[in-house]
Amino acid sequence: MAVYYRQSSSPLFIRILGHHAEDEDLKRILEQSKKIATQIVDDGLTLYKKAGFAPPIGFSLKSDVTKEVPRLMSDKLVLFVLHVLSEYGIYGYGLTLGKTDYPEVLTFFETCLKNSTDLYRMITEIIHKKGYGHQPVYIPVVKEPEMIEHHSFMSGWWGDQRQLSGIEIDNLIFSLRGVILAKTMLMIFSQIAKNPKVKKYCRRGKNIAGKRVERFQSFNTAENLPFQATFESEITDSSISPFSDRLIMFEVLSLAQIAIARYGNALSFVVRRDLSSLFGFLIVETGTFLDDGLNLMIEYKWMEQPPMATHRIK
Repeated sequence: MAVYYRQSSSPLFIRILGHHAEDEDLKRILEQSKKIATQIVDDGLTLYKKAGFAPPIGFSLKSDVTKEVPRLMSDKLVLFVLHVLSEYGIYGYGLTLGKTDYPEVLTFFETCLKNSTDLYRMITEIIHKKGYGHQPVYIPVVKEPEMIEHHSFMSGWWGDQRQLSGIEIDNLIFSLRGVILAKTMLMIFSQIAKNPKVKKYCRRGKNIAGKRVERFQSFNTAENLPFQATFESEITDSSISPFSDRLIMFEVLSLAQIAIARYGNALSFVVRRDLSSLFGFLIVETGTFLDDGLNLMIEYKWMEQPPMATHRIK
């Protein structure tokens, strides 16, 4: 049910992203993205009604967006945003699918996952076509499998460090792409937010994300891996917001929630102790940031209460 509430913001968000799009390939992707997001909202609403639940308030064109505003970002940045969000769609729907057993809901998430996968493939093809793809990381071909022989394989705080494994590189790059997205969006949100507390909160998030970009990129330097491109120069100087502050806060909290899930997943795979300590710290730091944002949402009565278990007197 949380998916419906999350996706109720997506058609509006995509509508604004696509309003100033000039590239024909991007326009096609945006149209497909909007179609998928709208279908998810409609199908989710049907499931809500069928189960007897009142639908969430969600977001609306009337109260949460203003279409006729200057553009906020370049077509290149829009493409990057859609690419990472489609990654998150595959990740999130895959996790949710594995927790579902009711046939209609299972079909719903199967469709969501397939649509996200198709969209990701489409965006990836366009990125490579335009030469926007990141330089790939090459791992030497393993000629003979080996067993780990020394406990030092897990060390990483001091002394000689082994090189990163392919799994660790994958998790670092995936996390770096996410924090580049977060920094970029928080720069935009802190630029356009009207409410002083929301603006301050977004600036705080931007600073946190900026430090994380530097930290993750430092691993690339140490391991002689390619840097990941950032997109600060693709943001315009417009301070006119197309979004309500409530919608901005919702998007920021969504990024924080996704980050915690992403870092938790990475923590379960990395073995070097410096990496496990890093991801553990990032989970705690992001949780604190998320908690403060939730308090701000509650303060302004912007936070809908989700369906709750039955209250029983003990």
